[in-house]
Amino acid sequence: MTICLLSTGQLLQSGLSIEGTMDGSTFCDSSGDVVLSALPNLWGSIQVVKTCIIKNNVPNPMSLVTRHPDYETIHCRLGHISDKAMRHISDNVEGAKKICFPNKKHIYHGCALGKLHQRSFSENPKHSSKTLGLIHLDLLELPTLSYSKYKWVITFLDDYFFYCRVAFLHKKSDAAEAIKAVFQLWLNTTSYSVKCLHTDNGGEYMTSELQSFLRKQEIVYETSTPYVYQQNGQAEWLNRTLLEKVQSVRGHLG
Repeated sequence: MTICLLSTGQLLQSGLSIEGTMDGSTFCDSSGDVVLSALPNLWGSIQVVKTCIIKNNVPNPMSLVTRHPDYETIHCRLGHISDKAMRHISDNVEGAKKICFPNKKHIYHGCALGKLHQRSFSENPKHSSKTLGLIHLDLLELPTLSYSKYKWVITFLDDYFFYCRVAFLHKKSDAAEAIKAVFQLWLNTTSYSVKCLHTDNGGEYMTSELQSFLRKQEIVYETSTPYVYQQNGQAEWLNRTLLEKVQSVRGHLG
């Protein structure tokens, strides 16, 4: 048995009326039919209401949008859905009539514009000819906070060997320190220095601290055009690959 508290004020605001006697209270709808009754007071101002689950006699809902079989009307009202989805309407929506598909269809400007895809960028055949000659760099936001409270990952990709390295960040503003640390590590362990750095146009790379470091190390800095992520495609694909692997491992472990 489940006990829930019902507010008399909310019941009255919903349009019900109350009648109370020594034998209890009753709530009636606008037509005068009793929809709820309560036993006499048992705990001060609290009364006991006996309820039970009744079978819902309301018919299955029907879509008023699809009652008209006109193809263009349904296509526009349902957000310019595909013909494949429209063919299932008459079989799955009560009250919907069979749709007549025209032999020649009108192309709506909004429909074509909304479903227009950008043409894929061609792959750049040019690559760096030296180790660490060009580094692609990007930030990746983790879907959940890690055990060590890391929320961001910065990825480094060598355009020559396609060697990858990552650094974990607590916040995006830590990117400058991570870049300096990784570049210095490479210089100390491989005797190679980074010649060129390519990133997107993110503000975390425009700090005076990082720009001063790049000038001091004589590193050429290149940025992508704002909102043209394909120009930083190497780093974007690396982020996608890493994220897919992480999600696969998490999904496998449950």
